[in-house]
Amino acid sequence: MGGFECSTHRDKTGRRLDLIAATRHDEFAEEDYARLMELELHGCRDGVRWHLIEPEPLKYDFGSLKNQILAAKSTGIQVTWDYFHYGYPDDLDIFSEAFIERFVAFSRALTEYLTSELPAPLLVCPVNEISFFSWAAAHVGTFYPGVRRRGPELKRQLVRAGIASSRAIKSMVPDATILFTDPAIHVVTKDPTPSKLRA
Repeated sequence: MGGFECSTHRDKTGRRLDLIAATRHDEFAEEDYARLMELELHGCRDGVRWHLIEPEPLKYDFGSLKNQILAAKSTGIQVTWDYFHYGYPDDLDIFSEAFIERFVAFSRALTEYLTSELPAPLLVCPVNEISFFSWAAAHVGTFYPGVRRRGPELKRQLVRAGIASSRAIKSMVPDATILFTDPAIHVVTKDPTPSKLRA
């Protein structure tokens, strides 16, 4: 399995990042998938850009996903789709109940679109890297919303969102494969004192 960087979060200043556009993967999706297939990597993880697909609340435009869909069809690669890879529409408060409600609605609309365009099976990562994102966005504050000491609260919120999304997807596609992932990382302190190094 290969994969493509598809982060779409805002940094702590609010500046939107779009790594699919920055790497031009949206432009070269077919070539990118074909390279994996040449290496006998017949599966990959790739992402959708929620903030582009839902430019207004509950109004969906899948144009930003068109080239990736066409590329998956033409190459035959099996894509595991990241529904939420750090980025979300600007009008949402990630800590709110509305965030979960909108994410479930988005998950339903996206699932309907993917299953209408691509053959089975459907493989989905509803929420990418819950632990890492909670740490980055709400413990140390390097990702938007850039708050500190709210990591556990955000983690609980993202777990709720992931469960609700998974239930919505499974209600539509009972044999969909759902996965969740987090990186294995080791954060090293800059403080060289022995007590800090052992922590």
